[in-house]
Amino acid sequence: MAGPAQLPFKQRIRCGVCGRGRIVDAGLKSTATIGGINMDSTLNTAVSSVRAHERKLGVTANNVANVNTNGFKRGRAVLKEGPAGDVRVSVHREDTPSPVDPLAPAAPGVEKSLSNVDLAEEMPDLVSTTVGYKVNLKVIRARDDMIGSLLDIMA
Repeated sequence: MAGPAQLPFKQRIRCGVCGRGRIVDAGLKSTATIGGINMDSTLNTAVSSVRAHERKLGVTANNVANVNTNGFKRGRAVLKEGPAGDVRVSVHREDTPSPVDPLAPAAPGVEKSLSNVDLAEEMPDLVSTTVGYKVNLKVIRARDDMIGSLLDIMA
């Protein structure tokens, strides 16, 4: 008795962003190139940038939340390009001197210096970080739409 016939089969591919599924040939390569642009590389860069902006947003939120906490030293997040074209974030504390709290009790163990957070610096940083986050989300959505169109054409 002969074995089962080797019929070409289709595979359902589900988008990780929108959840839409498309049926395509199982032999489709995992790396899509559209217009000479490697779409996997584009996605990796955009996702790493979203994560980096999310972390930077968290640092800024922590600074704003602790603006009135005596002795708090603000954090600073700096975005850098990684070796693979991804986005990395470096976080450090700024130990700049802060003014002395005139209302702090003179008891041992009580922090007498105010926070070194300046809201006039934090708010513009918050706006630029939010814009960077949104822009990279749009890149991911555009990539999803392009891959979806390509898969619709191939199906």
